[in-house]
Amino acid sequence: MEELQYEDIQGLLRFGYGYLPCARYLFLQVKKGDAARIRAKEWLASIVGSVANAADAPRRERPARVLQIAFTADGLDAFGLFKKGEEGERLMGTFLPEFVKGMAEENRAKKLGDTGGSEPKRWCFGGPQKEKRIHVALILFAQTPDELEAFFQEHRQQYTDALHEVFKQDAALRPVSQEAASPSSEEDSEKTLFVEPFGFMDGISRVVAKGFPSQKEGRGRTTVTEVEPGEFILGYPNAYNQQAAPPLVPTAMDPDNTLRVNERYPSWKEWGRNGTYMVIRKLRQDVRAFERFLEDNCQHLRAEAQDADPKEYLAAKLMGRWRSGAPLALSPDRDDPRLGRDISCNNDFSYAGDEQGLRCPFSAHIRRSNPRDSLSPDQPPKAALESVNRHQIIRRGRPYRDSVSHGAKDPQEGLLFVALNANIGRQFEFIQQTWINSPKFHGLYDSRDAIAGNNHDPAVKDSKADDYAVNIPTSASPLQTRITGVPRFVHVEGGGYFFLPGINALRVLSRLPASDGDS
Repeated sequence: MEELQYEDIQGLLRFGYGYLPCARYLFLQVKKGDAARIRAKEWLASIVGSVANAADAPRRERPARVLQIAFTADGLDAFGLFKKGEEGERLMGTFLPEFVKGMAEENRAKKLGDTGGSEPKRWCFGGPQKEKRIHVALILFAQTPDELEAFFQEHRQQYTDALHEVFKQDAALRPVSQEAASPSSEEDSEKTLFVEPFGFMDGISRVVAKGFPSQKEGRGRTTVTEVEPGEFILGYPNAYNQQAAPPLVPTAMDPDNTLRVNERYPSWKEWGRNGTYMVIRKLRQDVRAFERFLEDNCQHLRAEAQDADPKEYLAAKLMGRWRSGAPLALSPDRDDPRLGRDISCNNDFSYAGDEQGLRCPFSAHIRRSNPRDSLSPDQPPKAALESVNRHQIIRRGRPYRDSVSHGAKDPQEGLLFVALNANIGRQFEFIQQTWINSPKFHGLYDSRDAIAGNNHDPAVKDSKADDYAVNIPTSASPLQTRITGVPRFVHVEGGGYFFLPGINALRVLSRLPASDGDS
């Protein structure tokens, strides 16, 4: 396999930058007029050299501030990549249709479960309204809030005459225990562990592209899931042993010969090589509703919980892990904080031997978002793993806490979800539609993902609470505990599909001649 070109790949594909706990996500729009477009490209040219790449750096030399940049389809158009005419249509056709149409497109929103209170017209960014459309996502990481603010102000001074801010979102990693935070190796230091708003340890499951150095393995081979690089990085072989096709541009758009010529189409260059597609979603978590649901329903499981707190037992059954991070697959009856803190073991498990979901229910979040070796009742474990690995994503999200959101009096919190994948439809959208939101997952008929699924939302017309249930098998008998009226705990407040280009592609984009007219 061809070696990955680290210096041309944006660093987010390899690193979580957990050592930089403060982040700001800026969602920008190019101002109207050709003059603004010219200044926008000049600004892009000035920052390309500052975009962090995936090359190794000794710990003592790791950057204290990191910048990453991505574009929507509208953004690439605003920067002049999509020229008018037949050639422009052909160029646009080399990008994924999901990316070109965007996340807020009406049919796609229904497919993703973005309905009722989560429908795109309600979003604070990325919605269908012109003033909420996004061109650029600029992501900044720093060590402290003050350093982040200074970093932001430096860049704001540079782009303010060409782009305006549609929305900005701060996110910060919540500290975990010292034992959990202490890496056992240099590679482990890139693992980004944090506590998410519902109180669970997150960032445990880790997926990497083959070709990047992987984390030390635990007792088995599932601590780190290694997937073919083309599942995440365009231009390399994917899980089907095919090259993940990168978007192309005509040779004339690369007069400095920066890009690689496409072998199949010699008159076109591989502009998208070493890039990927990025999904961003602002997910507000209704912590009060979650805790209230636990309080109201935990008594149903008092007998099954035995010596465990019934409320924490129910919470674990909904998530698939105890709040410490210990998975039910390894510790089904009681929490094991030591296991939760052990980053070499707390992701080292399979669902072999739990075909009926007695340990970890099929509606539990971690089993829905990554079924591992138990994708369907009649599929052998090895085949199931191979199938699941064709739908993996790299997660780079961080929790946020807003003082005010949509006029709310109380602070709002949630997750700024970030996922990297080479095929939006086969990876992110498949997970969202077929695993998380499907009521028929693994033989069920009315149970969605208990945590992240589009469960009962009164804002959805004709939605009935009794149609949204969670079924929790009990090991003591053949009966299940069925709890109805599961509310929607996670609400979408913004989002978009972006392209995260390679460094060389950014240089080419910044050198394009000015486009004509406004998008």
